[in-house]
Amino acid sequence: MNIVVLDLEWNGAYSRKLHGFINEIIEFGAVKLDKKLNIADRFSCFVRPQVTKKISTVISDLTSITDENLTDAMPFMQVVSRFRKWAGDCVIATWGTSDILALIENCRYFGGSEIVPFLSRYADMQVYCEQMLGLDGKEQLGLSKAAELAGVDDGQLDHHRALDDSVLSALVLKKLYTRESFRPHVQDCTDPEFYRRITFKTNYICDPESPLIERQHLRFTCEKCGGEAKRRGKWSVKNKSLRATFRCARCGWEFCGQVRVKQKYEGITVTKKTIPLPKIEKPRKAEPMQIENMQLKIEAGVGLLVFDAWENLPVTHAFSTRIGGVSRNEFAAMNLGFGRGDSDENVAENFRRIAAALQIPAERITAGAQDHHTVVRRVTMENAGVGIWKPKDMESVDGLVTDTADLPLLVYCADCVPLYFYDPKHRAIGLSHAGWRGTVGGMAKATVEKMQAEFGTDPADLLAAIGPSISKRSFEVDEPCAAEFLALPGSDAFVTDDGNGKFHVDLWECNRRFMLACGVRPENITVGGVCSMENSDLVFSHRVTRGKRGSNAAFPMLRGDAE
Repeated sequence: MNIVVLDLEWNGAYSRKLHGFINEIIEFGAVKLDKKLNIADRFSCFVRPQVTKKISTVISDLTSITDENLTDAMPFMQVVSRFRKWAGDCVIATWGTSDILALIENCRYFGGSEIVPFLSRYADMQVYCEQMLGLDGKEQLGLSKAAELAGVDDGQLDHHRALDDSVLSALVLKKLYTRESFRPHVQDCTDPEFYRRITFKTNYICDPESPLIERQHLRFTCEKCGGEAKRRGKWSVKNKSLRATFRCARCGWEFCGQVRVKQKYEGITVTKKTIPLPKIEKPRKAEPMQIENMQLKIEAGVGLLVFDAWENLPVTHAFSTRIGGVSRNEFAAMNLGFGRGDSDENVAENFRRIAAALQIPAERITAGAQDHHTVVRRVTMENAGVGIWKPKDMESVDGLVTDTADLPLLVYCADCVPLYFYDPKHRAIGLSHAGWRGTVGGMAKATVEKMQAEFGTDPADLLAAIGPSISKRSFEVDEPCAAEFLALPGSDAFVTDDGNGKFHVDLWECNRRFMLACGVRPENITVGGVCSMENSDLVFSHRVTRGKRGSNAAFPMLRGDAE
């Protein structure tokens, strides 16, 4: 079996004949492999543009191909004829089908027929390599990633140039190739079905009345009791799927039923999913109480969660609750998040109310740009108001530290973990947002190290606290997420395998272990113990509300009057 690995570069060009765009091929690059898959010969040829004379700047920047490179090149059909003689009777292999689709498009446009003259046998190396690497094919495997996984060094090759990409594809293929496994991937291109199959575009059917959708595709049974569920409203379309609300006739459980219908070349495929409906509760009554290791205080009508262990520190701190704001509906009542759908006037008034309850300067509240990484920033009075009243001036900041008095820090959390730090010796504080990605990435460690670098903090002196967030009881995850935690030392202490492909992860304990590893004393760490999902009438929970919610905020501030 002789193989030619082909790669193409093309330029998006507007065609007046088509009244639309065509991917006009501008370069062929190929390598011919011998029986041992060594490179026996190479083919490289530019193609003179005929639809447009100018290469787009995007393509030129990506490939480094210029208009001058193509001035004396041959037209497309002449290059095809030359390539056909060079390739001979070989299997043509490309990385994915996009090059073949471009060839069909160009042959139809310039030659009047979609049949590619040199294509008698074809293999898709992308699909083959995904199989040989044991990947599930849910995400397309890029050539560079395949080279990395196969252990191929691509450092000397120029990416996005046809010949070098064909060389790299060939090197990856050689690493993974066996004759027996590759043979089933070779397709006969002389069969007209090949062209129908490769050019077929998968369609999503979003009309519940379509004759392609059978009635049983739109029926659901209750996951709770197995009873028949009745649709309670009209079908809507979201993300290429049909959705409607259902209610079980037996137990009364309500849920959203999602149906995604694909029309593929092989036929109709249907996937169905039940999605819990958002649970929007009224805020809890304004009554002081003890909740685990935190107190719910009511100050000027505003509910504040505070740590028992931090009451006598010269640090004003709290975690906001839903009590005491002016927002309504899913934002009720103390929503502190701009841009979630609530009015800016409501959010600004909520900030004024909680600032008055905490006795902190509202105009100085300072936040970062949270994106679930582990970047920690030191802020001073020059940064006061950034992220709340002033635009964010840095990207990717999930932690803040300061030794400036009367400068309130803020992070948003709605199931994610807020981490509080206080260094009594150097009078410095830290505050971090640790979602599951931040937790497993060592957000607690990053914050301690930042305080060490900025203030000379000794971790043994640090007081730390873990605020309201999702508990282990409520935090159920799938295997890919659990695998990240299982890779950490001592994961048995914070990961439980349920044995059904589901796991429960203790974010509180994982963060505590990172603190201990940094040298923070165990007696100096307070775990608040307040679960956001179990107390969703008190604090906003992203999981409970399916994202239809306001925002909680964690606050610490060094008190200047305590110096």
